[in-house]
This record gives sequence, C-alpha cells and structure tokens, in this order.
Amino acid sequence: MRDGRMFYRFSAPSRRAVLGLVRGLALGLALAPVAAPARAASPALDPVPLIETWLLPRYDALVGATRAQASAWVTFCAKPEAAGLPALKEAYGKAADAWNAVEFVTFGPISLSLRADRISFFPDRRNAITRGLAEIIGDPDAGRLEPTRFAQSSAAVQGLPALERLLFEEGAADALLTGPEVARRCALGTAIATNLAAIAGEIRTAWGDKTSGVLGAIVSGKGDPALFPDVGALPGMILTDLSGAYQRVTDTKILPVLGTGPSEAKPNLADNWRSGRSGRVAANMIKSADALLVAVGTQMPSRPQYVVNKAATGADAAADRLPTDIGAAAATAQGASALQAAIKTFKVAQASVYKPVASYFGISLGFNALDGD
Repeated sequence: MRDGRMFYRFSAPSRRAVLGLVRGLALGLALAPVAAPARAASPALDPVPLIETWLLPRYDALVGATRAQASAWVTFCAKPEAAGLPALKEAYGKAADAWNAVEFVTFGPISLSLRADRISFFPDRRNAITRGLAEIIGDPDAGRLEPTRFAQSSAAVQGLPALERLLFEEGAADALLTGPEVARRCALGTAIATNLAAIAGEIRTAWGDKTSGVLGAIVSGKGDPALFPDVGALPGMILTDLSGAYQRVTDTKILPVLGTGPSEAKPNLADNWRSGRSGRVAANMIKSADALLVAVGTQMPSRPQYVVNKAATGADAAADRLPTDIGAAAATAQGASALQAAIKTFKVAQASVYKPVASYFGISLGFNALDGD
C-alpha cells in the first residue's frame, strides 16, 4: 500500500496473460458484427388506383367500340351498299384506337385464351391472315362462322387485322358490294366483329370491380390463382408492361419499317398500313403509356415525379409529330431521320420507368413479351 492506495504487482507471466486477455477482448469487439442501421422499406406502388382509373376505363372503351363495330356490320350486311362503307371503316378505326390504348397490357384476363393474339394477330410474318381469310371465304360451311366455333378458329382470322383486310385491301370494299362473295364476306366480317366484342366483354367482366372479379381479389389481398397468385408481384408486372409499351412501338411499329435506310424501307411491315393508320397506331400507344407513366408518378415525391412527367411530356410531343404514314416517311431521308429522333425520345420515357420509377419503388422489372425477339 502506498499513500492509502493499493497496488498489485503481477509477475511477468501474469502481466502477459492479462495483456493477452485485453487484446483478445479488443479483437473480439473489433470483429463482432456491427448492426447495420435500419434500412427504410421501399415505398409500395399501389396497383389498385392504376387499374381503376387508367386500365378499366380503357377496357370499357374497347367494349363500347367493339360492340358498336359489331352493330355496324349487322346494319351494313342487312343492305350492303356503298353509302354504308364509311360507317364500317369509321367503326373499325374507333375499335382499333381503343385496342391500341391497351395493346401493351399483358397482365390480367387478357393473358388467357390467346385473347391478345385473337384481337390483333401482329406481326403476321407468314401471311397467315390473308391465307386464312381466303380459305374461309371459299368454304360455304355457314357453321364455321357460328360464334362458338368461330372463336376456335385460327387467331389469324379472328381479329382487327382480318377486318382491316376485308375493308381496306385492294378490291375488298367492292367485294362487299357486288360479286359472288358478298354474302360470305359480310357474314365473315360480322363474325369477326361479333367475336371481338365478345372477347372484349370477357376481359372487362373478368376484371370486375373492387368487390368482385380479379380486381376484387387484388383488393382483398387474396389474388387469383391463375393470374396473380402473388399479389405483391403485380406492381412489377405493371411497370414491365409500361416499359414494354415504348419498346413495342419502337421495335415492332417503327424499326422494321425503317429497314437499313430509306432505300430499304419496308412500308408493308407497318401495322395498319392498309387503312392508313400506321402513325396513329404508334401515337395512340405512346400516349396511353404516357398517361400510365404520369399516373404512376403521382405516387412519387415531387422530384422523381418531375422527371417522370418531363419524360412523358416529351414522348407525347414526339407522338404528335409522328407522320400519318410511317412507311412513306421511312422511305425518305428526312422522314427516316425524324422517326429515329422519335425513337430516341421514346427510349428516354422507357428509361424513366427503370429510373426513377422502378428504383424508387424497389422493383426489379421482369422480362416483357418482346425480350428475346
């Protein structure tokens, strides 16, 4: 003891033991896992308002337009005359417009029973539509056009591209008025239009509302065993289709038509080229996708929402500048350059789906229907 304080004297081996213990404790503390700061969960993208306010009104429009088209065919075929053709063509345009607005949607009831292909068999790489129509027109069996049986026909002859050929192919309009095929062509057009209305109705009925159908199952959190066994995967499906919308326009509506240059343009690869709607098809789809992009953005803070809105506004403007006839534009240097500029703008909008949208919500986008083509 010294000055009232106790001192302990360790032998050399004891001092080494104590120092070893201290060093061991220090090393253990250094190597011990340090709890990472709690990471905030990514905000959740709510699919219900997107389905209610963006998707279902568009399916409602498709139902209305296809029913009106079916009615137009019934009216025309009761008394085929030239004065009735403009009404058929107008009804076709409205139905096609309504389809373009949801053409890129692959989730939900549209994914069952080959509904998308039956509504629009595009692209038709083997001329299956023309061959199929010729075969049916040449077959006098009326039973083939009965609704249940016709719905089991090749998808190539069931949808809008088949109707476009019946109305806009060279000589087709006259064949609806005179000649030995008038009755058969009228019956076929009516069968296709009736079939389209039935498919659209099936899709919309299956979706239901917040208390019934597929949407009701989503709202309840139960999901649908065939469509959404994991409701949590639905936001990713929506964003994947949204990204795919821009890719679908560039990869299937514009690039194949451009070819390798103006001298190699392929106007007959344009969607709806017979009806002169190739530019409208692309513009409709872009604008519908932009509306969905903006709707998604409303669930984000102001800064990323600004980025999203800017991309959508730019894509909308580029869609407005698209030529009426993409094939004719692709065959000129100036037109091809303008189409390439539009593609770049659409790619900017597509990129915004990944960042900031998907990154903000912590969603990994899946493969879309065009990946691997």
